[in-house]
Amino acid sequence: MPTKSLRKISFVGLGNIFNAGLGFLFLTAVARTLDLETFGKYALLSTLLLTISKIVDFGANSVYVARSIKEQNAELSSTLFTLKVLQFLVSVPVSLISLKLLNIFDGTTATIFILGILAYTMNYLFYAYFQRAEKYAGMVLLNTIPQLVKGVFALLFFTAIVTPSLNLAFGVFSLTIFAGIFLYFFLPTENKKFIFNFQGVRKLFKESSPAGVSQIVYESWGTLNNAIAKITKGFGDVGILSLANKISNLFSLASLSVFAVLLPKNATRKLTGTNYDYKETTLIAGGILALAVVAIAGSELFITTIFGEKFSGSVKLLDILILAAAVSAIHTFIENLFFVESKTGYIIAATVVKLSAYGLTALILVPSLSLYGIAWSNLVSAIAGLVTVVYFISRFRGSPLPEQPGVLSGNHIPSEI
Repeated sequence: MPTKSLRKISFVGLGNIFNAGLGFLFLTAVARTLDLETFGKYALLSTLLLTISKIVDFGANSVYVARSIKEQNAELSSTLFTLKVLQFLVSVPVSLISLKLLNIFDGTTATIFILGILAYTMNYLFYAYFQRAEKYAGMVLLNTIPQLVKGVFALLFFTAIVTPSLNLAFGVFSLTIFAGIFLYFFLPTENKKFIFNFQGVRKLFKESSPAGVSQIVYESWGTLNNAIAKITKGFGDVGILSLANKISNLFSLASLSVFAVLLPKNATRKLTGTNYDYKETTLIAGGILALAVVAIAGSELFITTIFGEKFSGSVKLLDILILAAAVSAIHTFIENLFFVESKTGYIIAATVVKLSAYGLTALILVPSLSLYGIAWSNLVSAIAGLVTVVYFISRFRGSPLPEQPGVLSGNHIPSEI
């Protein structure tokens, strides 16, 4: 793997691991101080918030980064801002309806939820601008600053200085995202003016929609798992499954770190007509699988020790979910090639295969295996998604990357990698 890419991925990855550690500390504090049923409600709310927040992204960030590099189009920044505002407005009624349907609606919870969506809108917009400029420190700090605040609250919960309630825990989870707002001052100069530009919004939305659907399905996986657990059992099982899910989903950090670096890098390769480095991708995938093996080996050592005996039911589920999360992480970061090639339709096709595999397997296994049926369904669907993505990539692997007309003229300077 090229040294520069490795350095960037390592920096982003270490930042994400540090952020995850603080988030894990907060999760531990909430899990230990709330009763199992209340923790189940908290888990359902937090995963639902993350799912609906993806309406605000809906694949547009990645399309924006790839297109703005390939086209060297400065106006796309205001187009992205306009699309984010429109998507936030759409997410508000969706949020309220979802809370009602899941029977977890009240005035305070709804207010926190909507403000949380607004916070994520800001976060996703800033993230796209930092990623486009390859300002990875700003990109990582967007999540580090909120996680530091959560770390403070975790200590307050552990020491009983503050007694958490459902709305307090969920409020900290949601509203701390606003803490990253001061990073506005570190945005690239051209991104500091928020101008409405409806020209090109439809095109950006149309191109990002397949990836957006896939993104929502991927992010809603935990919500889907929790909803099935709630329907078949109750909030207690939601808490057990959710804890195993959250720990296994640490592998999404690996995917996020790799994707954040390789997307602008591969977009620049497209700009200059250079072939992709498939060997680099293979080495990264192997590293993620190796991490999964290590995590499985050590998973039983700390679950009950850290979270308490009430979560002992999570231990055996965790091994299956870790492997599923690792496989999902691999196919997620590989999808950056589809954004660069403007073939996001492949992403929705892979998502349909993955979701179908999950639904069919769950239908067969959940009635007899309960939570284990959900876990095995995750693994089967992850493998199906990876196989599908690899198949699609094999269809254009080895093809030369044609230069875009005019992209190397004097007005179009490739971004430095």
